[in-house]
Amino acid sequence: MTLPLPFRATVLIAALVLPVGCHLVDQTDFGAKPAPPAPDQLAEAMRPNATVPLVAIRYDGGESAYGPALQRAVEMAEARRADPRYEVVAVVPAKGSPAEQVAAAEQAGEDARDVADRLLALGVTAAAIRLSARTEPGLTAREVRVYLR
Repeated sequence: MTLPLPFRATVLIAALVLPVGCHLVDQTDFGAKPAPPAPDQLAEAMRPNATVPLVAIRYDGGESAYGPALQRAVEMAEARRADPRYEVVAVVPAKGSPAEQVAAAEQAGEDARDVADRLLALGVTAAAIRLSARTEPGLTAREVRVYLR
């Protein structure tokens, strides 16, 4: 059995036209906006006055193998910015007795100098590196953070 030509033409046109106005139902159909994608950490770290470090090195008793991550961050920063400046910050937990805080600060200072030496070995000039230190409540182990300034 064959269908008459006008009926076949109508079915063919309907098959071609109807799917154009359709789409898959998702959250936007119900008023919810999809979540924005997570920002790239390097892009966030490269913003002026960024609060996200290029690299955060945590000293919690284990061996810190931060060399490859630091090298990659420096290479990417130097490729994206003409004259990058780095701030190496020793961050110490704000807890314990004053003597414990002083000892932790001294150790964090040595850690920060080691990171600065690693930056120098990667070809960063001494004028482009600034060292600083601070305490931070809620921190459980000392850290060294490298920011792009």
